[in-house]
Amino acid sequence: MTGFSDYIIPFQFDEQTFEDIFLVRDQNQPSRSIVAYDGETPVGVVLSGIAYLDSKWQTRCGGLAVAPHVRKLGVATELMQRFEAEAKGTRLLEVIQGNVAALSLYQRLGYKTTREILYFQAVSLETTANMTSEPIQTLFDEVYPAANHVPIWQRDVRLTQQAAELVKVVEGNRIGFLLYRDHVLLDVFGRAEEAEWLLRAAASRTPLHITLTSDRPEWVEAARRLGFVQDEITQFEMVKNA
Repeated sequence: MTGFSDYIIPFQFDEQTFEDIFLVRDQNQPSRSIVAYDGETPVGVVLSGIAYLDSKWQTRCGGLAVAPHVRKLGVATELMQRFEAEAKGTRLLEVIQGNVAALSLYQRLGYKTTREILYFQAVSLETTANMTSEPIQTLFDEVYPAANHVPIWQRDVRLTQQAAELVKVVEGNRIGFLLYRDHVLLDVFGRAEEAEWLLRAAASRTPLHITLTSDRPEWVEAARRLGFVQDEITQFEMVKNA
């Protein structure tokens, strides 16, 4: 918590909440994470998780924090270099836009911005579409293999293994799928030209938080047309190839 004490997003977690979010939900693995010490005192950490997906390894930096009193001494650089040494395959991370110090560090290490991650709060809408729950195995057997976009790590059930509900949306000859976890729309699957129709169906369940990426511009524009409220916080996804 000391390392995140002046972070752009206020963090204040007890140990159990930290485990639930960073270790269970986001699948950061303690055996792959690294802690920096000043004597007996921990002063920095880089969280890391690894997964084999779509015939390749992905290693994610799931969080980097350094205590304020030891910053600008090279601790963050050393932590990231050790993360790099242990990583396999593509390296990826997310960083909040406006976090200039972190962006500069990652760029120096060779990371490139691939897309923006945008967060929306849906407004309550009605739909005339038919919505039915589907077996979650359908997600793995049919929906993910046919998808034409790459989900972000925190929303990809194949990586995080988080409990989710798959909903099939049908109206006339239009078909799509919505992936929910409680009041979060983890992902939406369908044709880009039907983005507004599918997001309207998704928003029939509120309150609802939605994450979209800039490489799906039709979906972002549909969310805005529907009046969804975009959060002030926006992230960059950054990638470094092996």
